[in-house]
Amino acid sequence: MNISQNIRIQSNRFLLRPFVDSDIECVFKGLSHPDIIKHYGVSFDSLEATKEQMNWFADLEKNGTGIWFAVCSLDNKTFYGAGGLNDLSKEHKKAEIGFWLLTDFWEKEL
Repeated sequence: MNISQNIRIQSNRFLLRPFVDSDIECVFKGLSHPDIIKHYGVSFDSLEATKEQMNWFADLEKNGTGIWFAVCSLDNKTFYGAGGLNDLSKEHKKAEIGFWLLTDFWEKEL
């Protein structure tokens, strides 16, 4: 079992939760948008191709190289984006932090 399947992080404004299969449409919306992908460095042209990203999220934890979460509204009805750690090196005690938000939520207080 993945650790992230048991982790939900909640602030007063948003929820970080594990990805679920139905998030693929939102992930595709973000990672096919020109304004997001110019900063993120990965893009997809179909839902089928986006499965690669969903697998990458899942493989990070399996391989011990990171953990990513869906960023949602507190009621879990609105998907804002994604964020987490990757390129985790326990030996060197470092990791890269990454995140992206759907453009609908840019310049808005979540």
